[in-house]
Amino acid sequence: MRTIYKFLFLELFKNSLITTSILTFFLVIANAFRDLSDLLVNNEVPLWISLKLLVSLIPFVLTFTLPWGLLIAVILLFGKMSQDRELTALKSAGISLGAIMAPVIWFALLYSVFSFAINAYIGPKSRHAFKEIFSDVMLHNPLSFFKSNKTIDQFDGFRLYATNRIGARLQDVYIWETDADLRPLRSIRASEAEIEPDLNHQRILLTLWNARQEERNVSDPLNVKLVMPGSRATQLPYEISLAQLFDRLAVRKSIGLSTLDEIGRQIVAADLFGFTSNPTPVLTEFQKRLAFSLSCFTFVLVGAPLAIQVQRKETSIGVALSLLIVLSYYVIVLLAEALKAKTNLFPELIIWLPNIIFQSLGFWLIWRVNRR
Repeated sequence: MRTIYKFLFLELFKNSLITTSILTFFLVIANAFRDLSDLLVNNEVPLWISLKLLVSLIPFVLTFTLPWGLLIAVILLFGKMSQDRELTALKSAGISLGAIMAPVIWFALLYSVFSFAINAYIGPKSRHAFKEIFSDVMLHNPLSFFKSNKTIDQFDGFRLYATNRIGARLQDVYIWETDADLRPLRSIRASEAEIEPDLNHQRILLTLWNARQEERNVSDPLNVKLVMPGSRATQLPYEISLAQLFDRLAVRKSIGLSTLDEIGRQIVAADLFGFTSNPTPVLTEFQKRLAFSLSCFTFVLVGAPLAIQVQRKETSIGVALSLLIVLSYYVIVLLAEALKAKTNLFPELIIWLPNIIFQSLGFWLIWRVNRR
């Protein structure tokens, strides 16, 4: 039995390390492409900062890839053993499925402990670090806001569009000043614009070349018949305030960026002094961290007997089966997240339903497979 246990443990360790690494790589790249593509393409941040941003994404991504990678590893291992009749041989030797599953369950529990550390502490801290670095990069590189063929809407009170950007110069520039309802009040068109950041005064200075303006009627800005031609200028200064943007980009410690002990202290303090707002979102987040940590154990319980029944060792089948399980699991989690403001529906308890459902299914499947 010691040889069998050693084989199972080493195979599971090797396979889970490979699958988790592959999943983490692709999800980190996907997140980086979503959040950092413009910064990286335009070479607006040093390489070491880009690497620092990528590394800070890894712990956050591991909260999802750890259980998924372990699930794929278990499905591939038991699918191969089932198809090669190795499990049949072990059962013929008097070894039950429960005994075969023992080292796998212990491995899943160890994985869950590591997952708890990621979910409770390392993941939130790394996500907070990522947001702080990203915010600092954006605030100290105002040029990063200006992109070719994209409408710039981060600044309050106006929209800006340029067909091309070369360094600190924009070509074919369109500016629309808007009211609170985003209705255009004034438009400016210029052949070129030069960007000059002035971070000390929290502003960006634009020098517009060959600019012409159009004014709209304040009482009826959507009526194009009331549009009045404005002045023209060979060179026109234009100032963009960054004060509100700086305030908006400042990283604040939200519940999602808090560690588990910080959330726990909020709950204890609220219990002592009375809740001034709906406590359910905080309680739901606290329970979600714990439930997510146990997903490694849950996925192993349901994945192993399913792989035995499917009896396929192909990687594509394993990935497809794992994806089905993961999607089913997270659909219920997302449901609880959507209901976190509904105190009467107890979303902090609904968040445990995926573990309860899939663990019950897993124990039933193990019992069923063991009886065959």
